[in-house]
Amino acid sequence: MGMGGGSNNWVVMPSRTATGRPILANDPHLGPGLPAHWYLAHLRAPGWGIAGAAFAGTPTFAAAHNGYAAWGLTAGMVDDTDFFLEQTGPAGRSVRQGEAYVPCEVIRERIEVKGGRTVTEEVLITPRGPLVGPALWDEAGAVSLRAAWLDPRPLRGFFDLHRVRSFEEFRATFREWPALSQNMVYADVAGHAGWQLIGRAPRRRRGCGTLPLAGWDAASGWEDDPVAFEQMPYLEDPAAGFVATANNRPLVDTPVFLGVDWIDGYRQARIVEELASRSDWSVTATQALQMDVVSLPWREMRPVVLRADPVDPAAMQALALLRDWNGEITIDSPAAAVWELFLAEMAQRVAKAKAPRSYGWAIGRGFTPLLPTTTFGVRRVGHLSRLLRDQPPDWLAHPWPTEIGDALGTVVRQLRASHGEAPEGWAWGRVRSLTLRHALGARKPLDRVFNVGPVPWGGDTNTVAQAAAGIRRPAANPGIIASLRMVVDVGAWDNSRWVLPGGQSGNPLSPHYADQFPLWQRGKGIALAWSEEAVTRATRMTLRLVPDGS
Repeated sequence: MGMGGGSNNWVVMPSRTATGRPILANDPHLGPGLPAHWYLAHLRAPGWGIAGAAFAGTPTFAAAHNGYAAWGLTAGMVDDTDFFLEQTGPAGRSVRQGEAYVPCEVIRERIEVKGGRTVTEEVLITPRGPLVGPALWDEAGAVSLRAAWLDPRPLRGFFDLHRVRSFEEFRATFREWPALSQNMVYADVAGHAGWQLIGRAPRRRRGCGTLPLAGWDAASGWEDDPVAFEQMPYLEDPAAGFVATANNRPLVDTPVFLGVDWIDGYRQARIVEELASRSDWSVTATQALQMDVVSLPWREMRPVVLRADPVDPAAMQALALLRDWNGEITIDSPAAAVWELFLAEMAQRVAKAKAPRSYGWAIGRGFTPLLPTTTFGVRRVGHLSRLLRDQPPDWLAHPWPTEIGDALGTVVRQLRASHGEAPEGWAWGRVRSLTLRHALGARKPLDRVFNVGPVPWGGDTNTVAQAAAGIRRPAANPGIIASLRMVVDVGAWDNSRWVLPGGQSGNPLSPHYADQFPLWQRGKGIALAWSEEAVTRATRMTLRLVPDGS
């Protein structure tokens, strides 16, 4: 149900780079938190080495290289989780299965609460999975969770990447990967590149997983065997000379159903547009593309918006700003702020017109305090674009040009009320800033110790430089940003660049708590030394762990 994150990644093959070596880029998108989600490291053991970013607390390198091949990841968005409506028996220890009630396993979870009484929760495990309905808002009732990642299965994948020496070996490591779905890109020193969608995809008996079905109905549910790995889409040495993913629909058609949760394809389309425009890609140029803030939705909707019927002077002012705008969501642009608030205002209007009681869910309201948003919100821009261009009759109370003009006027009045009369005060970076937040910074005055920022920040949900805030609160602190940026010069490993929004340390008193943040803001990075010579030059301290008695 939750947002979960996003990401961009791409590979440029030797035919499109200035050096004749592949370039691999990756920027996983997660919340703007501290300490950083990732830890940069270079690890060596007899027979192998690996350098890159490990998700903090995990024993693998999800975005890295091994001296022969490099790889990066984005959320694959395969729908591997379903919910089922359940009917419980009179004693609350069974659920309906067909025309009978079958007993369920009951797990007693004992939760110790600081300063309060211990709470014991009884969790029913149905034939589909655990009952989670009581944990959802709005009294969802008996709802069970079926998820591919709840099944105990072998896990290899990232655990074997330090030894891969070909794209075939790379793909083979993920035959046993029942965890989160990912788009994996690959490049090696032999000049080969590829993409593989990984993760277990269920085979549903009916439905497409978008709405809960009746768990007691034998026609519902999943088949025992998932989609075969051989049916999962991939590309090897793409003819275009590059491959890019950004949580979009799979790049090639598949004969199997994998879900409908793909994010709007604007980021991927912009990356592809730029990659196809030149054949001299370098590390520096790739870093610049990671910072791109061009709005493709504006390009789509511009003609329609500029034909709006201005209903008052405020709407006329909005149109004047937008008419002269270049479509880049930059920090210093008042027009970008008008555009972003207009998208939110208009998306809410069209949702409320058709679903006045449930439009909050349509624009991304979540179902639990832990997951307060859904991917519905980040797909509303593509939906809005289609509506504005098609302008279906009888959708709104007023003609589309009038409604668009009224929404523009509303946005300008909001900006005047919160940021003054002069458009200079409406710069997007002033209207929407970025703060890296630590869990302990939620309370004052600890926020001044643990948090970093605010700083002006550009971009939005659909720009390559990710800064998603959501339709419901477009000017809020971004919910998702680039949690890591890496650009790997494959084969010239010391030329690669890496950066975190923050730093390596989780200690706010350390000089390395946030020392990479200025580089991250500028789209720059640091080297992650690979060669023996580079390691020697970079070394400042050495820690040796010696066994007792040696």
